[in-house]
Amino acid sequence: MKRTIFCLLKLSLAAVFCGVIPVGAAPAKVDQLVSQKNAETKKPLKRAGQIDDLTFLRRATVDVIGRIPTSAEVARFQKWPAATRRAKLIDALLTDARFADRWTVFFSDLLRVRSNATGGNAFLAYLHKSLEANRPWDVMAREMLSANGSAGKVPAVGLILGEDVDSMAMAAATSQMFLGVRMQCAQCHNHPTDVWRQRQFYELATYFGKTRRVENQFSQRVYTTEGQETNVLWPPERRKPKVRNAVEPKFPFELEEFAETPSHIKRFEAKRTAEAKALAGGVKGQGLEDLLEGVDTTKAFNSETGFGKSVTEEAKAATAALDIEGDLYRQSKQRAELAQMVTSPRNRYFARNMANRMWAELIGRGFYEPVDDFQDLLTHHKALAYLADEFIASGYDLKALIRLIMTSETYSLAHLDPTMPLADRLAAEENFTAAITRRMVSEVLYDSIVAAGHLTEYKWPAGANRRTYTERVRVVDGPVEGGAPTPLPVASPGTLNMMAPRMGGGGYDLEGQIALNFDELLKNELQKDLAAMKMMSDAELAAQQQRQMMAQQNASGPRMRYKYVEVERTVDDNPRFGSTMRMATPAPPAHFLRVFGQPARDSLANIREHIPSMRQQLMMLNGKATHEAARVGPMEPMYQYLGGEKQNVREAIQLAYMEILTRQPSAAELTFAREVVGSGKPALAGMADLRWALLNSNEFRYIP
Repeated sequence: MKRTIFCLLKLSLAAVFCGVIPVGAAPAKVDQLVSQKNAETKKPLKRAGQIDDLTFLRRATVDVIGRIPTSAEVARFQKWPAATRRAKLIDALLTDARFADRWTVFFSDLLRVRSNATGGNAFLAYLHKSLEANRPWDVMAREMLSANGSAGKVPAVGLILGEDVDSMAMAAATSQMFLGVRMQCAQCHNHPTDVWRQRQFYELATYFGKTRRVENQFSQRVYTTEGQETNVLWPPERRKPKVRNAVEPKFPFELEEFAETPSHIKRFEAKRTAEAKALAGGVKGQGLEDLLEGVDTTKAFNSETGFGKSVTEEAKAATAALDIEGDLYRQSKQRAELAQMVTSPRNRYFARNMANRMWAELIGRGFYEPVDDFQDLLTHHKALAYLADEFIASGYDLKALIRLIMTSETYSLAHLDPTMPLADRLAAEENFTAAITRRMVSEVLYDSIVAAGHLTEYKWPAGANRRTYTERVRVVDGPVEGGAPTPLPVASPGTLNMMAPRMGGGGYDLEGQIALNFDELLKNELQKDLAAMKMMSDAELAAQQQRQMMAQQNASGPRMRYKYVEVERTVDDNPRFGSTMRMATPAPPAHFLRVFGQPARDSLANIREHIPSMRQQLMMLNGKATHEAARVGPMEPMYQYLGGEKQNVREAIQLAYMEILTRQPSAAELTFAREVVGSGKPALAGMADLRWALLNSNEFRYIP
C-alpha cells in the first residue's frame, strides 16, 4: 500500500502539459482580436506554447463528447495526416453520438433541468433530441419561452413548468439564462448600484402574467394555458397600496438600430431564407393535411350549397375549426412577442450570452465573469463581439460556435510552468495567453473512469467475482397472543411494494446509474396512456390476488410479530457501468456526481462547483468505480500482456498510460512503473496498483 501511495504522489507531480508543435495555419480572427487587446497591456504577458497532438486529442474529446479517448480512438487519430488530423478530429467529435449526451449536461445546468419537476424528464429528452438534431439555439429558446400545453405533447413547456409557472421566477430566469443578466434582485427593490429597476422587472414579468398552470383532475395531467387577466400588478404588494393596477409588458433591453443592416445579420437572413426554401421543396411529413393529399379534389364538396370548395379544402377547413386542443392549451401572444425580442439578431445580449458561456466552457473562463451577470466589464470586447456576430451569422448553430472556438490557437494553448510567479500566470490566464486549469465536470470524470477501466462491458466471466455479504432483514417471529389478524399491505396500482426484499450487492450505491430512455420520454401522450392502461390492468390483477390472500388471513390468521435477523447473501459482483449523462438529473445528494459538483439546480444562484474536497478524494481512493476500473479483468486488452505465462510488462505499462492519461510514459515513469507492477503472477495485482494510482493523479482528473 505504501508503494502505491508513493507512486500516486510521484505521478501527480509528473503531469506533462507542454509538448509544443508549430501550427501551420494563420491565426483565427478571434486570436487576432485577443492579441490586439493584449498588446495594450502595460506589462508584456507570458505566453504558453501550443499543446501536442495527443494532448489536443484528449482535451477535445473530453470537451466535446464527455470522456477521455479510448486506445482505439488514439490509434485512429494517429493514422490521420498530421496537417489535418485536428480539424478532422473536431468534425468527427461533433458528429459523435455522445455529443448530445455531453451538451445536454451543459444545458441542464443552464436551464435548471430537474427530473423530479413536472415535465422534467420530458424536457431533458427534448434538449437531448434538439442537440442531436443540431437545432438552432434561437429556435429552441423561442419554443421554451412561448410554449403552452402539457409536457407530454409539448416538452419545451418543461422550462416554465420547472419554474412552477411563476411570472416573477420566469422573468428572473429569462434574463439570467438567455441574456446573461441578473435581474432577480430588482424584484424586491431598486439597488443603488444596479442599472435594472424594479419597474423594469415587473414589466418583463408581465409577459408571463397571464400564463396559468392547470391540472386535469380526470387524467392527472398538468398543462399550461393562458388566462384573461395578468397576475402582475403595480405597485408591489409589500408597499400595501390602496390600488394595484395591471402592468403593461415592456422589454427592458434595447434592440440595436442600424442605418444599414450589418453583414452578420445579412448572412443570417440569407441563411434562413435558403433554409426555408429547402424546407418548402423538401419531403412532406405525415400530418393530417398531408394525409388528405390523396383525396380527389376535382369534385366540389356539395354543388347545391354553392361553397365551391374541393373535398380537400372543406376537410381542412373543418379540421381547423375543430380546435379542441387550441381551446385547452391557449397560446400566449405576449410570450410569443417576448420570445421574438429575446432571440432577435438585433438583441446583443442573446448571442453574446451564449458566445461567452461557450467560450468559458471550452477555454476555462469567460470574457466577463460570472457568465450570467453581464456588467460591461469585458476583457476583450471585440473578440466577444466577433464570436457573437459569427454565431448569429451561422443561424445560431451551436456546433459552428464550438468549432469556431476549438479551431482557434487560444484553445490549443498549453499551461505555463507552475513554478512561474503566480501573478504572471494569473495575468496570462485572464488574458488568454495560457491555458486555464480546468477540472473535468463530474459526469465527464465518472465516464472517463469507466472508459479507462473498460467498464462499459463485462470484463470478468460469469461467476469469477462471487462474494458473500450480510444483510439485516425483517422476518415473522410468530403470532401475537390474543391479537387481531393483521391485514397484508395492499399495493396501489402502478407502485412498488416497499416491503419486498431488496436485491443487489448490499450497502449503499453512491456511484450507480440507471439510464433514461429519451425516445420513450418523447412518445406522444396517446402511446403513454395506452402503456399506462396496460400497466394498470396488470397491477389491478396483482392487487386482486393480494386482496384474496388478505381475506384468507383475516378469516383465519392471527396477528403476527416480527424481528430482525442477519442473512448471508451471495452475489456475482461483475459490474458493468453505463454513462451518467443519461441519468435522471440531478443525482441524489450523496451520489458521485453531486460530490464532484453537480448542482442541485434548486435556485438560479445554484451553480456547478469545482472546489476540491476531502470527500471527493476519499470517493476516488475508495470508490467502487475507481476500484473496478483499476482491476485487470480477463476479458480486457490488458490481460493479454500479464495474464499468461509469457508477459510483456513494458507493453502493459505503455497501454495503461495511453488508456488512462492518453500519452506514453517517460523513461523515469517507465522504470518506476516496472517496480510497481513487478513480474510473474503478482503482476496483475501490481498493474491494479499502477492503474489505481494513475486514476487518482491530478493529471487524470484535470483537462490538459
